[in-house]
Amino acid sequence: MTGVAAPVPREQGWMRVVLATAAFLLLARAPGARAFLPVVETFLLLFPVLTACFVAGWVNGGPASLAIVWVLMTAALFALPASSGNESYHDLARAWGLLVGGAFGVVCLVGGRGPLFSRALNAAGLALVGAVIFAGSAALSLGAMEQVFAQEFASRNAATASTLARWLPAVGSVFPGAGEWAATRSLALSQASSAFAAPLVPSLLVLEALAACALAWSLYHRLSRTRLGPALSSLRAFTFGHGLVWALVAGGALMAVPALRGSGAAILGANMVALVGALFALRGAGVAAWFIPIRRTAAQCASCVAALALAPVTVPAAVGLGVADNWLDWRGLARPAAAGAGPTSTD
Repeated sequence: MTGVAAPVPREQGWMRVVLATAAFLLLARAPGARAFLPVVETFLLLFPVLTACFVAGWVNGGPASLAIVWVLMTAALFALPASSGNESYHDLARAWGLLVGGAFGVVCLVGGRGPLFSRALNAAGLALVGAVIFAGSAALSLGAMEQVFAQEFASRNAATASTLARWLPAVGSVFPGAGEWAATRSLALSQASSAFAAPLVPSLLVLEALAACALAWSLYHRLSRTRLGPALSSLRAFTFGHGLVWALVAGGALMAVPALRGSGAAILGANMVALVGALFALRGAGVAAWFIPIRRTAAQCASCVAALALAPVTVPAAVGLGVADNWLDWRGLARPAAAGAGPTSTD
């Protein structure tokens, strides 16, 4: 046990974190998301990370009762039977959740008191190392793991097709012809998304883990007075070091070499581009939010929905804006100017 940390007031404001948690837990199970998200039972990620936060809080002087309660809740949750017939997928999803939670706990205990993003990224990397070791000890190749998720995607798409078939007569009676067209397009899009996502499962798992860490961090600091580090900053302030851009360049180079196409190196490059590109897209969204501030929660939700609906346009634009900010640093340049233009006193 370390020295007792002085309790501080809980972070205020539940609206945004509740909406974000609901989206993480519920929208991940929507038909469109089910077609490409590796783990749709996202509570398998959130609960272990949140438990790790409470255990780390206890080690730093917080109440042991909260840590015990969350450990028992997570153990009970993981003891529930599989929600689907694909036992291999369910075992992999549970194992990944436990690896992420354990890695985040280790980083919080021994990794200093840095910002959340670096902790979450380190935890995801540590969890990936653990996953490789786990796969090696279980004689499970990465190709076999990809096949497990590909089968799970196919099973979800079959369930979506069955649901659409049940609803098609009712929709077709109201909108003749339109219902069948929409069902066909929806199923085709789901199948295309699954085919695209299957080789990108490692990067998608890391992105889900980062989202779980951010939500767990925010929830923990609203439920506990024992701080583990600085508060989660707003999207408008989201940034990271310059080094990640070279991972994007390296991944693109692996994908661009003709001799490597279809090989493991090209798949590795695609995963690097998907992961780092998503982070730069988030950074670009932060820059856009900084340029065009939206204060009200309802307007922020509406803008997020609009951005998702226009993803073929907004995502590449956000990536480009994030990469440009890596060198231009618009927000950093504006801070000295704002400080120099502060109010002056007059006698």
